[in-house]
Amino acid sequence: MLVSLSWRNIWRNQTRSMVVVFAIALGLWGGVTSMSLINGWVKQRMNDSIRNEISHIQIHNPQFLQNEEVDKTLNVDSITSLLDTLSGVSAYSARLKIFSMAQTDRANSGLIVLGVNPVSERALSGIPEKIIYGGFLEGAFKIPSIVIGKKAAEELKLVNYEITDSIIKRLERNDEGLASALSELAGKSYRSRPALIRDLQATLKPSLFDRWADAIADSCAGYRLNTPVVLTFQTPTGEMHSAMFRVRGVYRTSNTAFDARVAYVNLNDLVPVSGLDPGQVHEVAVICSDIRKVPSVAKSIASKFSHLKIRPWDEVSPEIALYSALGDFMGMIYVVIILFALAFGIINTMMMSVLERFREFGMLMAIGMNRVRVFTMIMLESVFLTFTGGVVGVLLSTTFVMIFSHTGIDFGMWAEGFEAIGYSSVVYPHITFANYVQITFLVIVTGMLASLWPARRALKLNPMQALRIE
Repeated sequence: MLVSLSWRNIWRNQTRSMVVVFAIALGLWGGVTSMSLINGWVKQRMNDSIRNEISHIQIHNPQFLQNEEVDKTLNVDSITSLLDTLSGVSAYSARLKIFSMAQTDRANSGLIVLGVNPVSERALSGIPEKIIYGGFLEGAFKIPSIVIGKKAAEELKLVNYEITDSIIKRLERNDEGLASALSELAGKSYRSRPALIRDLQATLKPSLFDRWADAIADSCAGYRLNTPVVLTFQTPTGEMHSAMFRVRGVYRTSNTAFDARVAYVNLNDLVPVSGLDPGQVHEVAVICSDIRKVPSVAKSIASKFSHLKIRPWDEVSPEIALYSALGDFMGMIYVVIILFALAFGIINTMMMSVLERFREFGMLMAIGMNRVRVFTMIMLESVFLTFTGGVVGVLLSTTFVMIFSHTGIDFGMWAEGFEAIGYSSVVYPHITFANYVQITFLVIVTGMLASLWPARRALKLNPMQALRIE
């Protein structure tokens, strides 16, 4: 009876109740949306980091990890023999890892050069799928090939920018005013992105510049493929050695820092010039069929090769593991803050309801309803009010997440800033069933806590005095 009575009581003043329900729903929609965005960012960063940068498991000579000296290698044949037999291993790739100075005819920059097998690297890494210009390392050439990141290409001055008529026509589909403003720059070429940006800023209106400058610069970029790059590095004997490669491809990930420092060459091309013996590598990277199998696979490898350092992804990159652990926690903090603020609105509504019903409570007590049941009834009213708003808010946020988890939300305006810290500018919101359980629990607790003060006020009523209240 108390449940039915409490439910009817919250709709006695429909306008006031609907305002509270709407406020709770809107607040929860904001909180759950924030949580889903945080989860989406963290999930993407973790997946991109594993797929493009660190893999699930890395195997090294322990001495190599101390200073990453070129002569601290491991024998790859015995390791690959084991990996071929382990269940849970999806792909693996052996790599040489050499620090070098890269020099072109215009600039120089430091690079970490990974010598890889193109076939096994394509199965393990997402880099071949991130090529934006040219191709990966497949193909036979007289001069060995190198694949570099977009940021490294800019630092080595391997990018020319030219505003062509075809680019202007393509941009005209988006904004006619943009195309006409760019017409005076048609045919101009630039050797650096900042020079192009300066001209765009001087030509375009501020609103057009803020919206389109980065997109125009990306559209105008042309990479100087087949340009020679001379790599200088130290051999195991301590001598400096140089070798020439030609740029065959440019890749781009969501991590600008990674793009600026890591390049790929064919393992067979790097071994002869590195001074190392065939079969000697610095690293074996492993991808498992499921991230949950990583601990067991790593344990199996470590039991066979106790003299090697076997590191799962969360040890290779502990900051990524930390982000993953804190993602749900940070999102839950947003929800708690929002519910804490909404609790005062619920308290106000319930207090008004209690003050208006003193005579009613006095009558109920006079005919035999004890104080515990009055307290329970007020608490149920508060929980029902909060829970109703919570259900509406969760439904709104679920619809939002379902839609944008497929289409993504593009924060392109801040793409450069996001990519500088390794996050994609396109976010796919993500939320789990456990998150919904936690939110439901918090909503019910909020309703119960918000009812304590109004219910306590009702408990202090003297039934005889309450009956005299008009």
